[in-house]
Amino acid sequence: MSEKRTLVATFGFDMDFILRRISGRKCDRIILLSLKTPEGQKRVEKAYTTLKTVCISMGVDCTLEWLTDKGLVRTIYSILSEETGKADVELYLTGGPRILVISALTAALTLSNKQAEKINIVVEGEAFEKTWEAPLKTLKKMVALDEKSREILMHTAVLGRASLAELARRLGLPKPTVLRRLRELMNEEVVYKVGDEYLLCSWIDQLL
Repeated sequence: MSEKRTLVATFGFDMDFILRRISGRKCDRIILLSLKTPEGQKRVEKAYTTLKTVCISMGVDCTLEWLTDKGLVRTIYSILSEETGKADVELYLTGGPRILVISALTAALTLSNKQAEKINIVVEGEAFEKTWEAPLKTLKKMVALDEKSREILMHTAVLGRASLAELARRLGLPKPTVLRRLRELMNEEVVYKVGDEYLLCSWIDQLL
């Protein structure tokens, strides 16, 4: 039996993003996260009513979760925790206010590594056609790097191809220290070596 799929999306007044995302993609359930405010509640409800009608015609369950500005991260964390026990989850961070989007991303990053295996993060451009996607496990892996390793990572990303000498110069660190860090990053499959230069592995290169 195929794995169920749930779309968890931050939601504001515009349902077009959701419709575009689910078009041609299998989705068993949609959970919309919306911030409850006196000014925006009626507009959100109107958009949700229309979207739910479309979802019903597609045979997709669609629910709206009203959230308040108190305990946003913990509430979203609970929702994501529950859904990863049932299905693969796409966390779609395109609609709704910024505070909701950032809270959803923060909640996702606090999930366990096992739960992160089941979540994919997606963000679409609002004024242009561009989609950014990353497995949550990849984001967590990058965040888990310590400060110096992240610096090496980002300098390598900026340079494209980086030599040990160049990285040591930019970081202001001894070559043996940088070399030890590079070997650790190679073991983690974050960077790889070609000749005398270091490059990002594909999974992190695509992310950055």
